[in-house]
Amino acid sequence: MGSQTLGLDPFIMLGLYTAAIGAVGWMVGPVVGNQVFGLWFRGLKGQIAQKETAFYNRIKKYRADPSSSSMANPVPDYYGEKIGSVADYRRWLKDQRAFNLKRGRALL
Repeated sequence: MGSQTLGLDPFIMLGLYTAAIGAVGWMVGPVVGNQVFGLWFRGLKGQIAQKETAFYNRIKKYRADPSSSSMANPVPDYYGEKIGSVADYRRWLKDQRAFNLKRGRALL
């Protein structure tokens, strides 16, 4: 048998160890990364929180009313999850406006 670990070939164990360490890194990485970012950019933390709050308030203000949606006409990106740039935000606004106009509710 020689150099087997838990009765498995060393190359299989190496693959299992690599997968296990990768999974642990995938789970722990964001926690450690957020802490390091928070410590490194401590002075910007308040500004980032203000901008996020203002952005989310704009999302709440301009998003379409979901009560008028249907299976054939769902609300486009209700939470604004696909917004990654200013161009995406403008596209999101246009989509929300188009949904409201389609449903006969020009609220924007």
